[in-house]
Amino acid sequence: MDKRGLRARFVFIFCFLAVFTVICVARLFSLQIVHGDEYRERAENRLVRAYPVKAPRGEMLDRFGRPMVTNSMGYYVHIQNIGSDDNTLNRTINRLIKMFEENNLEYFDDFPITHAPYKFDFEDAENQDEALKVWKEENKLEDYNTAEEIMNYYFEEYNISEEYTPVDARNIVAVRYTMKTKNFSVMNPYSFAENIDINMVQKIKERSFELEGVSVEIEPVREYVNGSMAAHILGRTGIIYKEEYDELKNQGYGMNDIIGKDGLEKVLEKYLKGTDGYKRVEQTKSGSVSQTLNEKPAETENFAVLTIDSELQRITEQSLAKSIEKAREGNGKDCFSGAAVAVEISSGEVLAMASLPGYSPMEYSKNYNALFNDPHTPLLNRALGGAYTPGSTFKPLTSIAALEEGLITPNTRIEDLGVYKYYAPSYQPTCLIWKNTGKTHGSINVSEAIGVSCNYFFYEVGRQLTIDKISHYAKAFGLGQKTGIELAEADGIVASAEFKESRGEKWYPGDTLQAAIGQSDNMYTPAQLASYVSTIINKGTRYSLHLVKDIRSYKTGEIVYENVPSVISNYEIKDETVEAVKDGMRRVTEDGTAKAVFEDFPIAVGGKTGTAEVTGGSDTVLFVGFAPYDKPQIAVAVVLEHGATSSYAAQVARDMFEYYLGLSEVNDTVNRMNTLLM
Repeated sequence: MDKRGLRARFVFIFCFLAVFTVICVARLFSLQIVHGDEYRERAENRLVRAYPVKAPRGEMLDRFGRPMVTNSMGYYVHIQNIGSDDNTLNRTINRLIKMFEENNLEYFDDFPITHAPYKFDFEDAENQDEALKVWKEENKLEDYNTAEEIMNYYFEEYNISEEYTPVDARNIVAVRYTMKTKNFSVMNPYSFAENIDINMVQKIKERSFELEGVSVEIEPVREYVNGSMAAHILGRTGIIYKEEYDELKNQGYGMNDIIGKDGLEKVLEKYLKGTDGYKRVEQTKSGSVSQTLNEKPAETENFAVLTIDSELQRITEQSLAKSIEKAREGNGKDCFSGAAVAVEISSGEVLAMASLPGYSPMEYSKNYNALFNDPHTPLLNRALGGAYTPGSTFKPLTSIAALEEGLITPNTRIEDLGVYKYYAPSYQPTCLIWKNTGKTHGSINVSEAIGVSCNYFFYEVGRQLTIDKISHYAKAFGLGQKTGIELAEADGIVASAEFKESRGEKWYPGDTLQAAIGQSDNMYTPAQLASYVSTIINKGTRYSLHLVKDIRSYKTGEIVYENVPSVISNYEIKDETVEAVKDGMRRVTEDGTAKAVFEDFPIAVGGKTGTAEVTGGSDTVLFVGFAPYDKPQIAVAVVLEHGATSSYAAQVARDMFEYYLGLSEVNDTVNRMNTLLM
C-alpha cells in the first residue's frame, strides 16, 4: 500500500472519530444542559416497585356444595415508602385520617394508648398490667412510667409538629407506630385500610396530588355469604399481628397478610391460604402506576367442604331466635341466649351448630368494643364453650348405668312414694309431681320413669349405683369429655366426690341423689349432650365430632385431606338396654313432658326434656333427642339460658327434625337445589 492510500485511511478514521465525538458531546449537552432539569425531574418522579399480589383464600362450602364463605374484590388503601421526610409523611397520614373520619370509615389503629387524657388500653388482654409490661419490653420503653411520657417520646420520635391538635397528633402516632411494627419499607408498603367503598376511592384519586405515596389496590376481601349465620363455626379473618408474623414469617407470610383469626378460618389456615403472586411496576412519586414491568399471578390452592347443612343451620338459628323471643315474652323474661347442635349419628359429622346471640364476622373490628362489653357475650360459642347443668336430660344415662350394672331390668318396677325418705330425717327430696300436685307416678319401670321424668325412681337407682358408677358411665358416654371437634371447647364437669373435694367441700349421700337426676356439679356443653345421645343410639360407640368433611384442590379436584369418621371410645352395652332407654325417650315425645310439642308430629322420634335451676334467674331449659325413632339418623341438643319452660327448647328440636326428615316446604325446595348441585 502506498503512502497516499495510508494517509487517506487515517484521514477517514480521524474524521469518523471527530464526528462521533461531536455527536456524543452534543447528546450529553442536550441531556445534561438543555433537558437536564426535565430528565432529572422525570427520574426523580419514577420509582420501580415490586409488591405481592394477594391470593384469594380458599372458599368454604357446605356438605352439598353451597357456598358459605367466598371472596369478592375490594379496595385497599396502601401507603408506599417513597422516601418522604417526617413532615411530609405526617401531613399525608393526617390528611388521609381526616378523609376517613369525615366519611365515617375505619382504618387500622391498634396503638394501645387512648386519646388524651392518655391511658393504656390493651383490648384483647385479660391482664392489662402484664400486657403493658410485655409491650414496654418489646418497644424498649421500660424507662417510661406513664402513658403521657410515652406519647411525648413518640411525638419526638416521629417529629410530630405542634401545629397538630392533640387528637390529630395521637392518631398520626398510632399510624406511624403500626407502620413501624409492620416493617414499613420500599419493598413493604403499609395497608392503611381495607375494603373501602368506591366513593372513597374516587376522593383519594381526586386528591392524589396531596397524598404522596398513597395508592389504592384491588385485593380479595373475605365474604360471608349468609352474614352472621354460623359465625362461631366459620370464624373470621384479620390482618396479621406482629406476634403472628414472627411465628409465620418462615412460611411465606408478609406483614400485611390477612390470616384466619378464629373458628375454621384459623384451623384451616394452612389449607385456605393461597400462593401470592407479585407485580413489578414503575410508578410516579405520587403513587400512580405508569407501567407494569412484569408480574406473576396469585393462585388459590384449596377449598373446604364442611359437614354443615347450611339450610339446616339457617333453620336452627331462626328457630332458636324465635324460641328465645317467645320465652322472653312468657315466663323467661331474662332469656337472651341459647345453643343447638345436630349430629349425624353414624359418623359424628356436625350438621348444624348454632349459638345465639351471634355476630357478623365482617363487622367484627368495627363493633369489637360493643361485642366485647355486651353482657350477653355474643362472642362466646355456647355450643362448645357453654357448660350447663343437664337436668333430666341426664336420666337416660342413669338408666343405662343401672341396667348395665344389673341393678334393674327393663321390667323392674319401683313404687314412687312422692317423698324419698331413705336418708330421713336429714334429707328428704321429693318427686316433682308430688311437689306440684301431691300425687305420685305409682309403680313404674325404667322406660316409664324416663317418659314421665320421675325423680323418685332415679333417686333410688342412683343411690344403689353410687356416685363412682354414675360418673364412670357419664365419662364413657362423652359427658364432661372433649368431643374431638376441630374448634376449642370446654371440658365440662362430671359430678364426683373427687371434684367436690378438690374445691375443699365434702360429698354427701344427698349429692349422689342429685347427681343421678342431672343436678349437683354436672355441667356439660350442648355438643357433649348431642354426642351423648348419639353414643346411646350407637350402643356405646362414641364418634369424634367434626365440622370439616374434606379439603380439595381447585386445580385437580383431588381430595388433599379427608376427615373420616373416628371412634373415640367404645363402651358396648346390651341391645335391651338401648331399647329400654329409646322406648322411654319415645314416651317423652308421645305422652310425657314434650307431648305438647310433638303430639301431631307425623314421624316417631325420641327425646328428653331437662330443667336446671339457676341462681338469680329463670331456669335454664334443655332438650335432647333423636330421629327418626325406628332408624335414628340425627341426634340433637338444645339449650335456652333462663328459658323457664322446656317446651321452648323442644320446639327448636322439632323444627330441626322437620327439616331434616323432609317434612317442610323449605326442605322440598332445598332438596331440588341439592339434586342440581350434586
